Amino acid sequence: MNPVKASVPERTTIYRFRHSGEDAVGYVLSKEIYRLRWQEGTVIGRCDCDDSGWRIFRTTRFGEKELGRITLEGVIHSHGLFEGGDLGWLEPDGTVFKGGYIFAEEEVGRVDGPQARAAAAALLLIFLPEEEEEDREAKRYV
Repeated sequence: MNPVKASVPERTTIYRFRHSGEDAVGYVLSKEIYRLRWQEGTVIGRCDCDDSGWRIFRTTRFGEKELGRITLEGVIHSHGLFEGGDLGWLEPDGTVFKGGYIFAEEEVGRVDGPQARAAAAALLLIFLPEEEEEDREAKRYV
């Protein structure tokens, strides 16, 4: 007799492609977005689904900010003031691409789990911009 498995939400892992391979940088569990550091998850945002797709929110000191959305077709759109517009897309196999219209297409990561759309949007709207900002800050002090 097989034990009945309780309904436990499954997490969707977010991987970032690097020259050295891929790193798990975060995950989506239920409607919360987590950053992974030292194998521990810290909530950094949330996602919300409506009829047109997933909306992505980033937690700030003073509340939260809506960063963008991913459509049901997998297109990721930013609400950014200066860099708003389509950022990339999610492929059916879980691969996340950045760019496409003006900039060259680039595979930046992949997602694995049931909430692939929300995780892909979190990768392009939260994880990549924060990583790019950290790189700019590091170069400023070199």
